[in-house]
Amino acid sequence: MDSSSIVPVPGSVDETGAARIVVVVETAVSPAVRDACADLAAGLADRVRMPVTLAAIPACCLDALRPTLSRAKESRISEYRPAPPPAGPMAAAPFVLREDGRPDWGAMWESFCELALYGGPPHRGPDNPLRAPDGPSGVVASDRAILDEMRRGIWETTGLYAEPAGEGWLAVTCESPRMAAWLCATIILENVEARIEEDRLLLPAGPGYRLEDEVKSIITVVAKTHHYWQAHITGGDRG
Repeated sequence: MDSSSIVPVPGSVDETGAARIVVVVETAVSPAVRDACADLAAGLADRVRMPVTLAAIPACCLDALRPTLSRAKESRISEYRPAPPPAGPMAAAPFVLREDGRPDWGAMWESFCELALYGGPPHRGPDNPLRAPDGPSGVVASDRAILDEMRRGIWETTGLYAEPAGEGWLAVTCESPRMAAWLCATIILENVEARIEEDRLLLPAGPGYRLEDEVKSIITVVAKTHHYWQAHITGGDRG
């Protein structure tokens, strides 16, 4: 719906002299839109504790009404447009291999865009988040080769040391508790689960993780957030 078709006139006065609110909508809109306008008017009346009139008129009458609405010097007309749709998840970048056949993590993460914190698309969509494995600690074990690859990727892209931290988790040692907290909060916005323990950033490292999917996501979000931490948060004065 083009919300410019609804014209609130909060300054109108009825025969009794009481202020009132009138919402005008074109008759050409669909029944679903009319129902939405009725819900809007009812909700507005409840919120402001004032009567709200909903009027449906033809487009020709609405066009003729507009000059009247702005004729008085005190008139104020505001038009509202629908909010832009939320950013979808970022497109997957090509998976790059080195000559020895191992993933080239340093070459891959740099192709990714702005952080979700600053308006960019999240690394993973809300319908496909990366969560920690279910179940109590010790029930499921992470694959050793996958853990080693995650550690190598994080080291190659950030220089940060990572180690297993109980079943299903990987701990990344940060420069300070403040850095760990900032990385954690920013990574969560990328739809990847994270938590902290003092100066350690804890990331999921569940069983069944794949290089091209979950492992790539973990390494990429750590690399992205670490880059922003160094370049834009602390600059030359870290800690």
